Amino acid sequence: MQISDLRRTARDRLVDFAWDEWAQMGVSAAARRVDRSAQDPEALLLFTFEVAREDPRLFGEVLDWLALNERLVSVQRLRNLCRDDADRTLAEAALSWVVHSKDGSQRRRRPAKSEPSPAGQLFRDVKADPRRADAAFRTHGWLMPLAVRSGKSQVPNLQAPINFAFRLRQFLGVGARAEATRFLLTVHAPSVTAQVVTESAGYAKRNVHEALAALHWAGVIDAVTVGNEQRYRIDRERWGTLLGLPVDGLPTERAWPQLLHALRVLVRWLEDEKKDRLSPYMLASEARTLAEEIGPELRYAGVRIPQGGRLGAEYWQDFVDLVEAAVTSAG
Repeated sequence: MQISDLRRTARDRLVDFAWDEWAQMGVSAAARRVDRSAQDPEALLLFTFEVAREDPRLFGEVLDWLALNERLVSVQRLRNLCRDDADRTLAEAALSWVVHSKDGSQRRRRPAKSEPSPAGQLFRDVKADPRRADAAFRTHGWLMPLAVRSGKSQVPNLQAPINFAFRLRQFLGVGARAEATRFLLTVHAPSVTAQVVTESAGYAKRNVHEALAALHWAGVIDAVTVGNEQRYRIDRERWGTLLGLPVDGLPTERAWPQLLHALRVLVRWLEDEKKDRLSPYMLASEARTLAEEIGPELRYAGVRIPQGGRLGAEYWQDFVDLVEAAVTSAG
């Protein structure tokens, strides 16, 4: 498969996945399926900010959703999950846009001459005139056509499994306690360490330790010592009763922060059109380097990476198989 075909296939499928997730979370779209796993809102936002660069309508509707539901989103956690400058500038631009959309400054404000030069066009197929670009995004280095809220988004249905994180945030507040509880309730393991909880919680280890200690002191989770290791567990039946759910009705856990980060790194690699000019050998070599970079996160997320052993330019087919496995695992 040519890289151009791989790029287009991965792009289309991941954009469809994003639409399917957001449609179940309140974005104006028809939901084509019902997920049993609890989605990670901040990880999905960062992923969508990248893949929706191919779909301006998706980008705009997610901004509209964020403006309506910002109280359900943790800004701190969103920033914590950013892994590079692209993540950070897109997240900060979106947060600035939400503020501007509420106070009307988006329309009044004009970019100052002292503002940094834009890093580039936000949308790959829709060019924005720098003189008329959206001020919030331009400030953070992205050129995007002026965006206004569609007003079509709704609040998430808290009874839907995909929105389990929002339900716990309404109950426990937006913070580490809600994220730790979500993980303990959805992971299929008898007990876990604080480090494992931290990998999902998206907060500093100290914050997660404090949250687990507070939940333990409150008597709503248990702490046990195994060897020299402190482990935590939760009575899923008691919590299910509290939430009005049978134990087998609790949503399932997925390592969304790891999977969605690996996928957006993959998307950025594929979208680099400089790759089109590489020789087959060099393309396969760079693909192998990328696979080594994202492989650990994909494995952590349960992706069954094909055991390829081809050498030289022939490794490209192994990489195509890896991309297929990664994209399929998303949804």
